[in-house]
Amino acid sequence: MTTLTTNSNLALMYDQAGAFLNLDQTARAQSDWFRSFRDDKDFRSFFKKKKVLAKGTSLQVTVISQIARAIVDCIEEGEPDLAPTGSEVNDIMKSATDLATKLTAARPSWLAPGARTRGFQEPLRTLQTMPSIVPPRTGGRLPMTQRRTLIIRLAHAICEACDEIPIRVITAVVARAWEETLERQVYDVLTAVERVSIQALVEAKRRNQADVENTAHLALSRASVPRNRAAPTADTRTDAQRLAQALEIVGGCADETAAIVLYDALSAAGTELGLELDSTEQ
Repeated sequence: MTTLTTNSNLALMYDQAGAFLNLDQTARAQSDWFRSFRDDKDFRSFFKKKKVLAKGTSLQVTVISQIARAIVDCIEEGEPDLAPTGSEVNDIMKSATDLATKLTAARPSWLAPGARTRGFQEPLRTLQTMPSIVPPRTGGRLPMTQRRTLIIRLAHAICEACDEIPIRVITAVVARAWEETLERQVYDVLTAVERVSIQALVEAKRRNQADVENTAHLALSRASVPRNRAAPTADTRTDAQRLAQALEIVGGCADETAAIVLYDALSAAGTELGLELDSTEQ
């Protein structure tokens, strides 16, 4: 956190972001920090353009919360996850190709059966041709200064919240810490290739989260099904047998008068319906 000792504006923004994240949803919407963003002309324009964000404060709070988290993470965690270099991608492709060649040459008699399944071979083929889900970054990219780190973290955070990377909004946030920041400088960091890379990473993260949630839901569903549950036994009693059991129940009432009345009424109803009891059932 050495930068905080030389950049008082960044230190203030870090403290404000942390305090904002410690509030509940209602308190966040009423905070001065939230209103300072909401009332900014670039934020107002962005919220107005994104109709879903213009409909309610709660969604706007979500966006500002993402921004606050990006600020805190920028200070506490440093450089964010980035796209790989071209050499990193090539190394994985080469390793996958070498492995595929060795597996093909291996004797089936001793090779683990799973190594020849489609579930293993398809991902291996993908790693040989296209291992990265995002375009690799160039080797001559700019140094990862703290301002550049914040710009990239903000782009990730806002993209996760609303599927967009608004340059003016990001510039407005970064300028609170580095007052001289211009849109052009943000564009220099968030090039078209970089924005595509960020959007691909956000989408991949969502797919992974969805897969995890689906797997967990499936596991819970399976766990909730009773195992080895015996099929219900078919009821083979005749109506006369059911009536006999009913008579036995009402005849056992603690109130003797009630027992007699219910027994006689049920017996009479059974006779009218043609339910003749066997002598063994009476």
